[in-house]
Amino acid sequence: MRLPITLSLLLLALPALASVDSDFQSARAAYQKGNYAQFQKFAGKIPERHPLAPYLRFWRLKINAPGNAALQQFIDENPDTPLSDRLRNDLARQFGRLENWAAFQAQYQAIARPDQELQCFNLRRRLAAGEKVEAEGVALWRTPRDLPSSCDPLFTALAESGALTPADRLARLRLALDTGNLRLAREVNARLGSDLAMEDDALARAQREPEKFLNTPPNTAAQHEVALYALTQIAKTDPEAAVRVWEARRGGYPEAEQAYGWGQIALHAARRHDPRALNWFALAGENNSEAQLLWKTRANLRAGRWLDVHDTIQAMPNAMREEAVWRYWKARALKALNAQYPANLLFAKLSQELNYYGLLAEEELPARLEARPAEYKVTGDDLNAAEAHPGLARSILLRRLGDMGNAVAEWDWALRGMNDRQLLAAAELARRASWYDRAIITADRTRGEHDFDLRYLAPYRDLATAYAHDNGLDEAWVFGLMRQESRFVDYARSTVGASGLMQIMPATAKWIANQLGLGRKAHAGMNHPETNIRFGTYYLKHVYDSLEKSPVLATAGYNAGPGRARRWQAETPLEGAIYVESIPFSETREYVKKVLTNAMFYRNRFGGETRPLKDRLGTIPARARAPAVNEDKDENRAVGGSES
Repeated sequence: MRLPITLSLLLLALPALASVDSDFQSARAAYQKGNYAQFQKFAGKIPERHPLAPYLRFWRLKINAPGNAALQQFIDENPDTPLSDRLRNDLARQFGRLENWAAFQAQYQAIARPDQELQCFNLRRRLAAGEKVEAEGVALWRTPRDLPSSCDPLFTALAESGALTPADRLARLRLALDTGNLRLAREVNARLGSDLAMEDDALARAQREPEKFLNTPPNTAAQHEVALYALTQIAKTDPEAAVRVWEARRGGYPEAEQAYGWGQIALHAARRHDPRALNWFALAGENNSEAQLLWKTRANLRAGRWLDVHDTIQAMPNAMREEAVWRYWKARALKALNAQYPANLLFAKLSQELNYYGLLAEEELPARLEARPAEYKVTGDDLNAAEAHPGLARSILLRRLGDMGNAVAEWDWALRGMNDRQLLAAAELARRASWYDRAIITADRTRGEHDFDLRYLAPYRDLATAYAHDNGLDEAWVFGLMRQESRFVDYARSTVGASGLMQIMPATAKWIANQLGLGRKAHAGMNHPETNIRFGTYYLKHVYDSLEKSPVLATAGYNAGPGRARRWQAETPLEGAIYVESIPFSETREYVKKVLTNAMFYRNRFGGETRPLKDRLGTIPARARAPAVNEDKDENRAVGGSES
């Protein structure tokens, strides 16, 4: 049988394409090792019009260290690749350090996402030009995070002009101490002056013996802040002990600091779901920090105090109050207070958002007020355009050649400015290349037209459905969990060592293998989809059965460990959505929301009986017993991190 001419030509070209791929990989490896002679040898074999030729030219520039004119020429000739943005960033930093503000501005205005170093250079440029940047500069200063050295001259200028005050420095000191950034706290303290600064060993003493530290009255403003830090350290582990200490010592502090101390005690009591937190919040008064407002709201939710929920949300800064989470709970509070009309206005607007709170809001409405946007399916023309896009083509080729860092950078760069249909075409291109995480992430970016089959891909369907059925689990829930855990990247590995589609920890994998009666080395295949799904669904079923057969508790337990999920239960039955909202670990809290939202969309996609998200969340039963001290020793995850 004669093959079509185009297929025959393609087959003839395959060896040549493989050779070029090999030469490119060899050139890249030689460049990374600093073997520039080898690099030139292999790079010389690759055609000038090859899709990845810009990378060879970029590496040559890095090797030869040419002048700015050559760098600018590369930028001008290769505008469709992130390599040009990297060079533009390099030039902007160079000009910023030289304070060549005209040349800096020419580069800065074309940079897609300037980082903080460049933002500080730009504020300095504007300040040098006589612009008013005081408010922006002070807002940048008030952060608990480290800032780049390019910001230092800006802050020095603002301090000299009186715009950056000692009060601003003390405010940043408090932020640094609240988040445990002690290095920054020491740096800020060093610039306070002797009349305000803390003693050299104050932080060490406050950490080592916080209660003893509070026995000595503070004699400077910074020493006051360290005392509040010491009080917070006590409150984190024993709020009741912190109350005893503060009752005895607070008289030596100004009224505002007394209130802040009560707020810190209340915050950490609320994180531990101590019902006394609300009494301590009352002692703190109304001038709460953002973190205190968050946990004051959550404590009121667990107590069912809807008027206080509403009032605390109203006290939040506008940007926080406008987050979907607090718009939803404000509407719930209004509904509980019989303010049905304003509640429904909030629910109606929120119901158009494709997220956890959008689904919950829709279920609160007496009827759907507006239809969701219709789905859009990628056409042949859409897909042809995506295949012809140079950046997407380079990205897929780089991925095939094992350069995931540049592949992702090219992909993200290519998506800039795309409309919904172009995004969906790119997502479909990624799906066809089995690049599932890029397909999902790209489809998730659409705002008006959506394809839920792309947003909620279901690779490994036969395996996942079979093992879900074997364990009596809802396959939509299993897929919702897999999507959140790995975006279906079967080689995914977390920072704590969890691996595979369902992100199983090594110790958990060994335990599962033993429970299943498998060989001693069975757990070693966690990156194999079938093994990972088999082990993951078995463990999910185990957690589900041990946690009241509650999808909420089981999802939280899968992420943070069953002991923690159980400890977060209340003494009385609690609405599932309120349990989720008051999970102390921000990672786990967001994880549970996303997994159960995913499950809703997968159930819609798969068909069959559906039920409201509120029913999935259900009612969390009262905690049956106090957990044993060592209950978490074999937890599946070691989460913590941000505890907002």
